[in-house]
Amino acid sequence: MQALKGLAARTLTSALRPAPNATAALGSVATIQRRACLLAVAGLLAPAASIAQFTPPAGFTGTAGPAVAPQAEPGMPHIEPLDRTAVERRIRLLPGYANAAKAHAKVVGAYTIAETPGTRFVDAWALGFLPLNLKRSDGSCLVLDVDYVGRTLSNARLRPIGCDARRVVEKPTAVPPSGSALRYIGTGWSFSAWRDAKAAETLVTRPFAKTFEPFFAIRMDVFAIAAANGVDWPGGNVTLAGRIDGRLAIVVLDVGY
Repeated sequence: MQALKGLAARTLTSALRPAPNATAALGSVATIQRRACLLAVAGLLAPAASIAQFTPPAGFTGTAGPAVAPQAEPGMPHIEPLDRTAVERRIRLLPGYANAAKAHAKVVGAYTIAETPGTRFVDAWALGFLPLNLKRSDGSCLVLDVDYVGRTLSNARLRPIGCDARRVVEKPTAVPPSGSALRYIGTGWSFSAWRDAKAAETLVTRPFAKTFEPFFAIRMDVFAIAAANGVDWPGGNVTLAGRIDGRLAIVVLDVGY
């Protein structure tokens, strides 16, 4: 247990490191404490193998390289990078959001993974925003790991993982107005995703909001969301798993709200 606590403490220290371009602590002390406690609790409750599955926001980790790792693990499906500019054109900031002038949602990486009729991806989860655990329709699970350097993803690779990998189930902090047709998808680090079937968009809400406050939308049929929130600035990283024009898409964003 002492070793586990020590590992959790080191993980927390890494995650609390300020972003390289952060010039001031933009969050209140209460906000910082709340986010720090969330990570500490998740770390202490998770098995050691799962604690290792955490990438802090702002791009501290890994090695720069090609979008996909040159050497794939035998038996793993093919990974293909998606055009980041094309994916970003599917995103719009919502003008009704109170802080829209300062908000952003930029693609730092996007991938698709080969599927067969019997192995379609149906679920995804993570302790942060990466690595991302993926479940297939045949009951098998894989983990997508990616290096994140200079706000760009690189060296994407897959490996098998047990489907019992640790997940933290969160509830949304706010819901749409009564009578809304939006469908709830999930919550990661207090960012929530909601499907607008009529507009063929997925809305993402800002974290820790007491009222329903979506700040961007993406034309993507999302089935899972994962995220890691910045501790001392109003932003972080959000990973969306879903489909674009019927094709599997894993989209990782740098966001500010």
